[in-house]
Amino acid sequence: MTATVEFFDRTMMEAMALLAETRRYLIDRSETERKGMPVEQGLAASMESMRLVARLTQVLAWLLTHRAVHAGEMNLVEATRPDRRLGGRELCLSTQGDDDPAMPDELRSLLARSLSLYRRIARLDEQAAQRAAEQLRQNELTYPGKGA
Repeated sequence: MTATVEFFDRTMMEAMALLAETRRYLIDRSETERKGMPVEQGLAASMESMRLVARLTQVLAWLLTHRAVHAGEMNLVEATRPDRRLGGRELCLSTQGDDDPAMPDELRSLLARSLSLYRRIARLDEQAAQRAAEQLRQNELTYPGKGA
């Protein structure tokens, strides 16, 4: 259990650090960088910035939910309800602008790191959902007809 808590703490710290770095970039440099770009390129950079923020928001929401599971505040079945699963997969897993050489280097770096983090959490989300489904099956075998 300690390793799991340590993993969540480390991953949460990683996500928060990436969020802080993203915030600094968006406040300090992104607007200035977009001013020197053609309109279409500036729009693409703005859209990728939104994708970056969406990835981090989804990851942090998932981590907070599963931290609550490990703290005993909710069970795994509750944490894997559809509205609590990692969201935004279609948007967040898209790599449309991640490798675009016209994107600012720092934005591309943030996009790559956020995608890596999002993919790790997506794998954990799938594993958690499988464990929850197995718990429900075991519960149904132990208590046949319960909830019917």
